[in-house]
Amino acid sequence: MSRIDFYRLSAGDPLQAACLVTGKAYRAGYRVRLFAADESRLAELDRRLWTFRQNAFVPHAVRERRDPDFPEPVVLAGDCADPEGAAVLVCASAPPEDCLDRYERVADFVPADPEGRSAARDRYARYRDAGHDLHVHDLQAN
Repeated sequence: MSRIDFYRLSAGDPLQAACLVTGKAYRAGYRVRLFAADESRLAELDRRLWTFRQNAFVPHAVRERRDPDFPEPVVLAGDCADPEGAAVLVCASAPPEDCLDRYERVADFVPADPEGRSAARDRYARYRDAGHDLHVHDLQAN
């Protein structure tokens, strides 16, 4: 079973939070898969990983444009079924549950809006029932 860290956001942008957690995992030496369910989110994450914090560039590539001879430590992808060497999955969208066990660690986010919180609570309950090791953190993503 995976360790799943839920990051509660009291305010701020979930995509910014995903960049912060991705950067932290990268600096800790992990290879990361940054998952987003749609192309517009992937494009926005690709842009933000260059600029989300001053002096905090995270080397990354969109999965379809990565260089197999020089693999980047962070890969952005619209799927998470094959980790391709990544130990950490950062979820900028709700992940398909069948891929969670393929990663040592998973980062999920609890947005501030009521609908997003409710969906995150449902995922938390499903993950708990599946036997994952769950942890909850508060995160300021400004």
